[in-house]
Amino acid sequence: MKTILIDSGTTNSRIRLVKNNHVIDTVKVKVGVRNTAIDGHNRKLKTSISEAVEQILYTNKLTAKDIKFIVASGMITSDLGLYEIPHINFPATLEDFVKSAVVVEIEEFKRIPCVFIPGAKNNYRGPNEEKVQRINEFDIMRGEEVETIGLLEQVHVSGKGAVVLPGSHTKFVIVDEHQTMLSSLSTLGGETFQSLTKETILSSSLPNYFIDEVNHQFLEKGFDAAENFGLTRSFYQIRLLQLFENTSDVERANYLFGSIIYEDIFAFIKSISSHQLDWIVVGGNPFMRKTFAHLLQKVNQKWKVIEAGEEEAEFAMVVGAQSIALNKMKSLNE
Repeated sequence: MKTILIDSGTTNSRIRLVKNNHVIDTVKVKVGVRNTAIDGHNRKLKTSISEAVEQILYTNKLTAKDIKFIVASGMITSDLGLYEIPHINFPATLEDFVKSAVVVEIEEFKRIPCVFIPGAKNNYRGPNEEKVQRINEFDIMRGEEVETIGLLEQVHVSGKGAVVLPGSHTKFVIVDEHQTMLSSLSTLGGETFQSLTKETILSSSLPNYFIDEVNHQFLEKGFDAAENFGLTRSFYQIRLLQLFENTSDVERANYLFGSIIYEDIFAFIKSISSHQLDWIVVGGNPFMRKTFAHLLQKVNQKWKVIEAGEEEAEFAMVVGAQSIALNKMKSLNE
């Protein structure tokens, strides 16, 4: 029996046809909760994903009866998505996500049972201080909890550690020895890079495509520049590298990534002062996996930094979503 996975974010959604954790077909649509925020309603999001599900079925000569269930995660369960589910509190286990997932049948999905997976948030219970002083204790995620579960089911680790998920919003997820997620920390690392390359003077000094070549020398130079001269000065140095040094687009892009990652790792280190980590697993796309893994190891040689394999990272969302949904459907049938 086949299933359909929906992963919906801020600007894009991905719909996958899956059988036994093997992806048979994928449809990507350029629609997300950003459209809901702009339009004031979710009709475009609902229509686009419904059409993508229809396309998956038609292309693969399937009917609704051939699909065991649909599982949806990410921003699709936010207030701007299709079916809102409140964040659950950390600490959270696989069983907690199973318990809090909601199964509904909606017309747009041909009344195929759809398992909506909630996101998670830090459960801050500190003193009632002035808000700015305690704001760093808060954090939220939608979708990355599924990816974390999927990675941990594939990458076998023991002890306490962290899962690092670089992206538009990079996530650091602290996990205990029982693989319970304890807390998360988010940054705008990916969006910072995108904004600088498209909306600032640096756009002429950087490639207009997403690079996939890691240059360790310039990655480390950018990292060190942010530490020694400050983040915004290291950004301006990209312009100076173009004007006064014989550097390539790839070298300058790595320099910028290095400086941004410095700030991400700095925030991470500050947040784990009370945790002893036995391992760090890094997911995400190949370029970001390699850059984060390299710089995390540079920061602390004692850390056991594990760069997830291509297949492990690619199918983390699939494995995690399937695991939650299968357990949810099983619990309903017991």
